[in-house]
Amino acid sequence: MDADEARVGQRLQDLRKMHRLSQRELARRAGLTHGTISFIERDKISPSIGTMRQILECLGLTLSDFFGRDGDTSPRYFFERKDLFEVGTGGVSLLQVGKSLAGRPLQVLLETYPPGSETARLPYRVEGGEEGGVIIEGEIEATIGDEIRILRQYDAYLFPTSLPHKLRNISDRACVIVSATTPPV
Repeated sequence: MDADEARVGQRLQDLRKMHRLSQRELARRAGLTHGTISFIERDKISPSIGTMRQILECLGLTLSDFFGRDGDTSPRYFFERKDLFEVGTGGVSLLQVGKSLAGRPLQVLLETYPPGSETARLPYRVEGGEEGGVIIEGEIEATIGDEIRILRQYDAYLFPTSLPHKLRNISDRACVIVSATTPPV
């Protein structure tokens, strides 16, 4: 577990308290168990991306908001690898282009799924957006709505995020995807 993952629990607890919510109330609103919130706040489990999105939606935040760092807000148009920052959880690496997406309608990610990792245990949905991606390396099982497909190098997907969806690496090697989402999540 890296330093950013180790701070997820404390940041979540601070936000929950700032919103004057008990663990039980936040769990209820997010459709999770009280134990799940407790384990995340104590850094006993690393939540999936889908679980974090469920929780943060209840707090009016996106993954980008939650993992964003304070700093220079002047516009930037070019980014080196070292400038991408991590917004992933649960073993999935989501390297976001641009630290602050405030006022931007698009989120671009370099995603890496180790063998056996997934965005969520169950498909989830986000209202009012679109998501697309191209598999650069490896393969991934994509569930979108009622369809399940195995996507390989240079295969792609594009769908409204209101459809239940999830990605899962069922292979024995990492899968790398370049994706874009509107609005940022």
